[in-house]
Amino acid sequence: MHTLTQFITPEQVLTMRAPLAKAKTLPSVAFTSAEFFELERDRIFSRHWSALCFEQQAAQPGDLLPLEFCGMPLLLVRDEEGVLRVFHNIVPYDGCLAVIEPQQAQAEITTPYHGWRYDLCGKLLEIPFWTGIESGDLSALGERCGELIEISSHIELGMVLIDLSGSAGTVDPQLDPLRKLLTEYHSEALDIGRDENGDPLIDTEDLATNWKTHYENWALNVLHEAFTHEIYAESPQIPRVNTDGEKTYVEHIDGGFMALVYREQDFAETYQLEDLPFPTIGLDPAVAPEHSFIGSLFPNVHMAVFPTFIHLIIALPVSAGQTRTLRAQFYAPEAAADADCLEDRLVVMADFQQAGLEDGRITEAVQQARKSPVCQQQFYSPFWDNMHYTFSNIVLSALEQVDNQP
Repeated sequence: MHTLTQFITPEQVLTMRAPLAKAKTLPSVAFTSAEFFELERDRIFSRHWSALCFEQQAAQPGDLLPLEFCGMPLLLVRDEEGVLRVFHNIVPYDGCLAVIEPQQAQAEITTPYHGWRYDLCGKLLEIPFWTGIESGDLSALGERCGELIEISSHIELGMVLIDLSGSAGTVDPQLDPLRKLLTEYHSEALDIGRDENGDPLIDTEDLATNWKTHYENWALNVLHEAFTHEIYAESPQIPRVNTDGEKTYVEHIDGGFMALVYREQDFAETYQLEDLPFPTIGLDPAVAPEHSFIGSLFPNVHMAVFPTFIHLIIALPVSAGQTRTLRAQFYAPEAAADADCLEDRLVVMADFQQAGLEDGRITEAVQQARKSPVCQQQFYSPFWDNMHYTFSNIVLSALEQVDNQP
């Protein structure tokens, strides 16, 4: 079993824990090492509630969707009652995947290798010819468990969150900081944007970068907007400082949730959302929320919250140098599938795709640069990088937790 000190020296820890003006980032090995990624999988993504997918990816009873998370095969199932369940996609007997390809309208799960049959709650129904007879005899298994192993799951804002180890505790402490910032919004009643066939509009992108590099760029790095994004570079309101050099946004840090929060009227020329035909998603349907924000929720959820829709990103860590993102927009239900709004939904998605390409180019460049021996740790701008500094220390604390246990 790997330990943190194999990768990060006590001296490097001291530089990370130093006051912001003198501190340094995580060392490059934390972004490039396959073994370090295994440590993160065990200590971060297995011990925190992590986002897996959007619930609309398995929308109907009988939908079966095989997925991977941190290299582990998982299975998303919508049962007969419409309940969404997540299982380890492994048959205990033969070690094969229980489901290889996505399936729809299934009444049960029939495994591809030896034909074991399960109901949609993961209960074993039949083991054909296990004892030589066609139906098999479940009692022949004795005390050996043949059931599919279910993973604790929770749905929030249309995302499926999972507790892989079962040790993360209740989900509320992790989600409450985000919920508090959404109090102006009717966020429980939103629906995913849909195409002309009524299917969910979900954009998938594979990035040759570490999940933390992606995380650092999204909401934590505010200054890059002026130089990386074309739409921002054209705005007189970017970079986000006034003529006196004061920030025009609020830096919000609450536990594992961090965001740049701003008054919508202060950035109207930046985002140009006034022409979109979508209704407000505020608690009061007659009044748009005053504040918007761009935020990240540890360990792998990112978002941009506007008065008429929410853009959500699930960042799936694939390996030390690869991250897959799932991106979708959520609207008031009457706008999510309205044919008259389809073109506008596609425009919104295209705008975020363009921003994603610009961000992807940069994050892949940062990832490539981290392979160089020249600079093993970077420094921070005390004015801009408090959230980045906080994130690095959240990662460090999560990794230290197991080493520090008696």
